[in-house]
Amino acid sequence: MKLFDILSRQRRFVYLVVCVLSVAGIWAALRLPSAIYPELQFSRIMIVAEGSTLGARQIVFSVTRPLEEAVSIVPGVARVRSHTIRGSTEISITFAPGSNMDRALQLVRARVNQVQGSLPPDLDIEVEQLTPSLFPILSYNVEGGEPARLYDLARYDIKPLISRVPGVGRVDVQGSDVREIEVIADPARLMARGLSYADLSEAIRRAVTVQAVGRVAQNYRQYLIVTDQEAHGAGDIGNVVVRGGLHVRDVATVQVGTEDHVRIIAGDGRPAALINITRQLGGNTLALTDSVARIMRALAPTLPPGVHVKPVYDQAELVREAVRSVRDAMLIGAALAVVVLLLFLRHGRITAISATSIPLTLAITVFVMRLLGQTFNLMTLGAMAIAIGLVIDDAVVITENIARHLRLTSERTRAIREAVQELIWPVTTSTLTTVVVFLPLGLLQGVVGQFFAALATTLTVAVLVSLLLALTIIPLLAEQFVTAHEVESSRAGLLARAQRGLDALSPRYESALGSVLSHTRRIVIAALAFVVLGIVLWRLVGTGFLPEMDEGAFVLDYFTPGGTALAETDREVRIAERILAATPEIEATSRRTGAELGLFATAQNTGDIVARLKPSSRRSRDIFTVIDDVRDQINAAVPRLHIEFVQILSDVINDLAGAAKPVEIKLFGERLDSLEAYARRLEPALDSVGGVEDLYNGVSEPSPELLMRVNQAEADRLGLTPEDVGNTVGAALLGTPAGEIRSEDRPVAVRVRAPDSVRFDPLRLRELPIGSGTPLGSLASFTPAESRMNLERENQQQMIAITADVSGRSLGGVMGDVRRVLAAQPPPAGIRVALGGQYESQQQAFRSLLLVLLLAVVSVCAVMVVQFESFVEPLVVLLVAPVSFVGALMLLLMTGTPLNVASFMGLILLVGLIVKNGIILLDFTRLRMQEEGVTLGVAIREAARVRLRPILMTTLCTLFGLLPLALGIGAGSELQRPLALAVIGGLVLSTPITLFAVPTLLLWIRGADYRMQ
Repeated sequence: MKLFDILSRQRRFVYLVVCVLSVAGIWAALRLPSAIYPELQFSRIMIVAEGSTLGARQIVFSVTRPLEEAVSIVPGVARVRSHTIRGSTEISITFAPGSNMDRALQLVRARVNQVQGSLPPDLDIEVEQLTPSLFPILSYNVEGGEPARLYDLARYDIKPLISRVPGVGRVDVQGSDVREIEVIADPARLMARGLSYADLSEAIRRAVTVQAVGRVAQNYRQYLIVTDQEAHGAGDIGNVVVRGGLHVRDVATVQVGTEDHVRIIAGDGRPAALINITRQLGGNTLALTDSVARIMRALAPTLPPGVHVKPVYDQAELVREAVRSVRDAMLIGAALAVVVLLLFLRHGRITAISATSIPLTLAITVFVMRLLGQTFNLMTLGAMAIAIGLVIDDAVVITENIARHLRLTSERTRAIREAVQELIWPVTTSTLTTVVVFLPLGLLQGVVGQFFAALATTLTVAVLVSLLLALTIIPLLAEQFVTAHEVESSRAGLLARAQRGLDALSPRYESALGSVLSHTRRIVIAALAFVVLGIVLWRLVGTGFLPEMDEGAFVLDYFTPGGTALAETDREVRIAERILAATPEIEATSRRTGAELGLFATAQNTGDIVARLKPSSRRSRDIFTVIDDVRDQINAAVPRLHIEFVQILSDVINDLAGAAKPVEIKLFGERLDSLEAYARRLEPALDSVGGVEDLYNGVSEPSPELLMRVNQAEADRLGLTPEDVGNTVGAALLGTPAGEIRSEDRPVAVRVRAPDSVRFDPLRLRELPIGSGTPLGSLASFTPAESRMNLERENQQQMIAITADVSGRSLGGVMGDVRRVLAAQPPPAGIRVALGGQYESQQQAFRSLLLVLLLAVVSVCAVMVVQFESFVEPLVVLLVAPVSFVGALMLLLMTGTPLNVASFMGLILLVGLIVKNGIILLDFTRLRMQEEGVTLGVAIREAARVRLRPILMTTLCTLFGLLPLALGIGAGSELQRPLALAVIGGLVLSTPITLFAVPTLLLWIRGADYRMQ
């Protein structure tokens, strides 16, 4: 019993299964989470240690090196890189691909805990695995008031409401001013009373501490005895008794103030509090942002007068635009494919049956995606758009063969049975060739592997579902609705003329093939010429890493020269803010000085500005043009402000992957002076390389310091140590924590410190009394000095990293010039040079993709060997694959598209698509030789004539299905455009090669008189 007979008897069951799965797919589509990227896992852990007051060099010895040594022995560690600044250090630990990151995080935390006791006290250490959930998908500015008030409003009123939304991860609030109770004590008054700042803070802390001291039962009730010493305001702190009836207010001024300014947060150039909202893993971006937006709308009427909340960054806007653009691409591609079918199949009913496979395949694919834990994102949606032209192929081949058999016989059931049975094996194997090219993708590691694993999984599911539908539901629908009338040619009209032209192709092709078969040498020479052309094109096509897209928002990272005061940095950044505000495409900005987006150690002269652009439909310039314009204006207006531009999602992905910049030249050596001298020598030549933007030579700016050297003999005479002197000075200048008060439900810290007139005046600093009243100037000398602002290390070696962005040229072209610069100026003895950044990631990805391409070829060959039971036919088909790559490279070069990871994926997919047409052609040849005993020369000509239509139909459906993606219209289309261009270019060239070169080479190897045994 044939397959079709079984299906025909169980027709109702097949209809029911397909219907249930399709409905399940629609249900899943309404509930599948949406995000911009697949859920990515990164093999990096970050340690941020801050809270010290030491300089960068002292932090390296006391904090960075002990932590580096501790975590370097954790199993699986591949690289440890540190960035140390004044007061804090940031250590990035990269693990080998495939490491168990949950276990790695536990081991790193354990090692940090082991050495924490030997680190400076009061050090705040945070250990986190780097995931996209550390970076916000939604940001709001709270504007229109005094900074401390805005912070309190965002921290205590708005944050709790947002935190309860399902799917919300972290809600971080940043503000310029944070309220604090200031206990300002003049050092002379304290000394007169025999008190120190430490004595005063300890007295306050003990007085306001709440304790549970016992329990007592009385009148059938249990009472908890609690000391009622809780402070609720500045007056309560002033009333604290220090000793002997002396109150705090007698020796100090107590007032509500703010913490020392170490950062500035602004929105649209005005004071603001910034709310950053991250998404939990698996959270739905669209649902989350909609819920937060509803909360903000409900909250608006309750805000104090003049205060308002303004969205600054909303990733959901990009997700929505991307979904719309991919949806439109799918609809346009499907419509174009249906038009192609109508031209070839001649009637609407049989065309509709073939087209049915598109919505059914997509619906069932979505259901399987939900079972596999996938989400709607740019990669899975792009895979579904790419699949439009592929999923219809099997249905087209089956339907066309049914139509051909119906024209040969009037018995409908027999015609459909024979048509289906004839194609079960070739259709299955040709589909499997598309599937097996994706199997080696499991070898890809890191960001690239995870990105394209989602695309490959979705595309594989769609192609396999389309195969099952083509072999089951399509024949049943044809049996029920298609008659001999539906396969007859139209007799009049535009469609009839088109059909006559298509019908004339077969005899013309058969005649042309006959003349080509006698000129084998010319075909071989032409193929070799194409191979040489391909080698030339490979060298001419630019290379890149991941495709760039217009995200509608960018980050401007900046820093001023080392040691620049916060006020001066603020002045320079305000100029940049005014330039951004005057740019018509920019809708809103938020600024951080002394803080950054994500988990990083940040100095006071460093920060970033997030700029949101208007939707693409409301602006005439793309984001790259806007960035170039803003860069030129800021460089001209504030030359001392070093700026770097990056789009938000690119910044997040590159930060997580550990390759923040496209160009990174790492210099290693023992002497930092030599490294800096070599970096300065390279800078002019690198800056002259075309396409290099935002070059930073890596040399740390000098930061001013005032070195205090204690006279140990004099201190010892007073019974003091240098540490005692340092603690006394630190307590006066930095302040000493003294507990907290509780105002309603809000804790407010208490700090004891010296007056600003003492803290910020170098002359009065020398008069600070130490011990029994000795002036500090008689115990210590002060010497102005300079030290490096930040220090970089990698694998416990000191390093300088020269970094740059790329604009207007491909990454590969720029790096070629960079290599020539390095060759022209070799490093001195003792300095080692290594290339890193995105270029290093690109080279690793390309090596892996080349291996994947070779394994894909081997996998396809294995499938074909099983089908043809010979090595000759598979080798003939695969020999034309390199020639087909010429078409892909040529189209990439013509459109100015670099050969990046996405276009490389197109080449891999092309391997599976090229052999499909070859299988369809050679399988029919083999069938005629088996059934009729004819020679290879006769069979190949008949196969060429009969299989021309399905080959053209499947190729044109694929080409027109990919055309909307190749045009790159809409948000997010830039990710799939290189892949679509590579496939289209390859298919356009591979189709005539398959139709002419494959038969010619096969006859050349086998001989025209070859017969099957």
